[in-house]
Amino acid sequence: MDEAYEALPALILDEGLAPGTPLRIDTIAKDWGVSPTPLREALAKLENTGLVQRVPHRGYTVAPLLDDAGFRELIAARLLIEPYNARQACERDASGTTRVLVEHHKEMASAADQRETDDFRAYMQADSTFHAAIAEAAGNRFLVAAIDPLGAHIQRFRRFTGGRITDTAEALAEHAAVLSAFEAGDAAACEAAMRTHLEGVAHRSFGH
Repeated sequence: MDEAYEALPALILDEGLAPGTPLRIDTIAKDWGVSPTPLREALAKLENTGLVQRVPHRGYTVAPLLDDAGFRELIAARLLIEPYNARQACERDASGTTRVLVEHHKEMASAADQRETDDFRAYMQADSTFHAAIAEAAGNRFLVAAIDPLGAHIQRFRRFTGGRITDTAEALAEHAAVLSAFEAGDAAACEAAMRTHLEGVAHRSFGH
């Protein structure tokens, strides 16, 4: 089930599935060459994240997008979790986290340079792995589990309300500030830089 749980959000995001798109278990199971049972279990679990919903007599569909109020709640949740993660990761292993983040930052910069105008999947994936690496380094498995669906909501909101990603320079600069704080081993600066980044994401998302 774990593999299906991780693959389903990727399917929704990579294929750009619109809200209301049916997620037919038998069809997906056949396409992926897996049993329907773990897919059914994964969809039931994924429903709790708000990415899919179960509709009577129709089965599972891609959930509606967050409205502005929902997106503000999402940002508020990330602002509670991710600055804390950054501080904890720095306090636990600043140098080790730095080494990982350097690579992810390079991947994100490369994806920003190489992506086609309307293709931002590689860029958004690199962005997600940067945040996930910090969550993992913070050492709280419950917060790690919370990061993926929160990030997926951000990606869906921006994809369907803004279309193109036009803030790569700003986001890369904000990630660079987070990375610099880890390089300095300054936990308070890591927390502050992550908070600034998320506030920037919120501002730019509503500005599209």
